[in-house]
Amino acid sequence: NEQNTELSRRFESTSGDINFTRVLDYKKGRPVDSSIHTTMIHHIRRAKHFIYIESQYFMGSSFMWSNSSDRKVKCNNLVPAEITLKICSKIAAGEKFTVYILLPMWPEGVAGSKQVQDILYWQRSTIESMFKKIHAALVHRMQQCNGESIEVSDYLNFYSLGTREAPSTSIRLGIPSSKDERILAITRRHPVYVHSKMMIVDDEVACIGSANINQRSLDGCRDSEIMTTYWHEDYLATDESIPHHDIHGYRLHIWASLAGFMDNSFRNPNDRECVKLMNSIAQRNWEIYLAEESVD
Repeated sequence: NEQNTELSRRFESTSGDINFTRVLDYKKGRPVDSSIHTTMIHHIRRAKHFIYIESQYFMGSSFMWSNSSDRKVKCNNLVPAEITLKICSKIAAGEKFTVYILLPMWPEGVAGSKQVQDILYWQRSTIESMFKKIHAALVHRMQQCNGESIEVSDYLNFYSLGTREAPSTSIRLGIPSSKDERILAITRRHPVYVHSKMMIVDDEVACIGSANINQRSLDGCRDSEIMTTYWHEDYLATDESIPHHDIHGYRLHIWASLAGFMDNSFRNPNDRECVKLMNSIAQRNWEIYLAEESVD
């Protein structure tokens, strides 16, 4: 059946297998759909153990940015702030919790262009504000618990993808003609672009769609976006563990593909062993990416 009102739409199948609800908010006197933003905040607040995010952009919570003059950008979505508050609450409680965020090295476009550099600046402002607040929470925690050594990277990490090719395996055709092509022929460094938009929480919920973590996608009255949220009522996270079902297997497949191998520590993302392994893989790959000699 279908019920229509001025502010909401709800569709339900006769079997009860499909349930879609949309409730509109008001912004400056007009109805807007901010359901994706609301959904992400809801699941971040419910998170017990970890969050994994893939996004093309990561900007928001400009009210936290260090430079007050930058706040006029009005990039006010709450996702970065909610993640930060979740981590700080876990630090205060002495509980393990980790957030993994995968982004492209730079957004779509020419890296040196003003548009791309502006976006990178706003992303840096967002990440910096998160790190500062988490660091302050860690300092307070360590003052209360003498001898406990914890770092921001135990709770929050950002990653990018890249690749290098050896001359023997190059598929380049022709002779480089431009300055950029000649540099690339020597360095053979290629960023791997991240265009996916996904958030997995505790291997209990997977939110997948078209919305980036920026104001355009989450504002509710700008870009048109869609998101599907997957979960199973019989496989929910508890305070002690995460469920091992379809979403768990889906994430393990992603991580094994990104890391190049499967490791049992991936099964428990909030364990320090998993965090340190992920960061060691990233550090080793970064050194290969920057090395003078190119290798596969």
